[in-house]
Amino acid sequence: MFSKSKTEKIKNNSVIFDFIKGSIVAVLISLGLVVLFAFCIKWFSLPDSVIAPVTFVIKGLSVLFGAMIAVKGESKGMVKGISFGAIYICFAFIIFSILAGTFSIGLSSFLDLISSVVIGAIVGIVKVNRK
Repeated sequence: MFSKSKTEKIKNNSVIFDFIKGSIVAVLISLGLVVLFAFCIKWFSLPDSVIAPVTFVIKGLSVLFGAMIAVKGESKGMVKGISFGAIYICFAFIIFSILAGTFSIGLSSFLDLISSVVIGAIVGIVKVNRK
């Protein structure tokens, strides 16, 4: 029989727990910064043209900090980072779509996915190679 050893099961559970913890942190950062940005828009009457770039930066920062929490270990940093970026952007898409009351996938969703995966990969590579 091919069964996983207890250490492998613990490692897999630890990775899942780290991803969940990182995702929660990343989504909370996103929500907090989006609320803060909404107040800034209202207080300073910012034009609509600043919304897309600022939300792009907010998502990037969220992935950065979330991946720093989620990616641990000494190997597969890029894979873990890519996975985290994809998982985060899916969670963020669902949560923000529910808040907006509409589910719409477009070019910006694709760009968010690509940028989150790239940022996650970079953080993952740096995390596992950092001494």
